[in-house]
Amino acid sequence: MTMTFAAALGVGAVLVACGAFTAAWRREPVAALAALPMLAAGAAVCMAGVSRFSAGAADPQTGEELAALAAVVGLAAAILGRAMTGRRAER
Repeated sequence: MTMTFAAALGVGAVLVACGAFTAAWRREPVAALAALPMLAAGAAVCMAGVSRFSAGAADPQTGEELAALAAVVGLAAAILGRAMTGRRAER
């Protein structure tokens, strides 16, 4: 199966929509942090698709590193936010 530009943007849009729905559905701020990795993953998939199918991309695997970095940053932001809100609740 070959990945097309439309498929990459479609998967990214679905991930971002699921993340936005998760953030809007949760009432507590700590539970809404679960949406951050999903939002970051959706943005990462879109960025990877754009960089892979851009006119100047010589390597077909271009953009995968950026996608992994964005996913890790989203996960780290969720962990940091959870740690900060947990610390406030203890006080």
